[in-house]
This record gives sequence, structure tokens and C-alpha cells, in this order.
Amino acid sequence: MSFKLTTPGAVLFARVFGVFTAADLTRLAAEAEAAEASHPDSLDRVTDLTAVDRFEVGFREIYRFAMRRSAQRFSRVVKSAIVAREPVQVGTARVYEALNDNPQIRVRIVRSVAEATRWFAGPEEEPEE
Repeated sequence: MSFKLTTPGAVLFARVFGVFTAADLTRLAAEAEAAEASHPDSLDRVTDLTAVDRFEVGFREIYRFAMRRSAQRFSRVVKSAIVAREPVQVGTARVYEALNDNPQIRVRIVRSVAEATRWFAGPEEEPEE
């Protein structure tokens, strides 16, 4: 397993590391859904990709993940920050960002957890048209 999922405060935090595979992505999705279901209010999310050495996840797997997320309904609009610095990390994050069509999920690619935290503390954004 190439990830660790925690829920510090009102945030679902996924730290992804090492070689991240399609099977890891499927397990991460299932564990995240279970963690989200255990909270009365939907959680904002941070996915930290900065410790990934190699992605063994392609477009097809990211598409399936995005479709799985698009089918979910939340108690409120959630912010999903993806921490990425290296080009392959940013590229992978952009694929998910482009495929996200759930109107209740706002995705932003950031360079640090601190930047994500500032975004979460800011005002709710209007959906893009």
C-alpha cells in the first residue's frame, strides 16, 4: 500500500508515496469513501503527491476514479487540494482536475499543505460556468 489516509480535524488527508499503482488508487478511493461516511459533515480533502517516486496509474484509472467521485453526493461543497510539485505529479493532478465533473467538488492544485490550508480557510467560491 503506497498511501496513508488520516482525518486530522475536519480534513481528509491522503499522503501518497513510493510507487503508486492502479490498485492503490482503487483502495484509496474505497478507504476515503469509508472515512467520509463516518463523519456527519463532508470533509475537505488534501491529497499530497509530493512523495510519489513513480505513478503506475494511467488515464483510464484516473477516469474511473473521477467517475466514481462524480457519482458521490456530499452534505456540502468540498474543497479538494492536490499537493504537487514535480511535472509528472502536476500532470497527473491536472488529468483528475479536468475530469472532475462533480459540482460539489472544487479541485485546486497547490504546492504545499500550507497553501491548501489557506484555501480551505478562505471564502466559499462560486462554481465556474
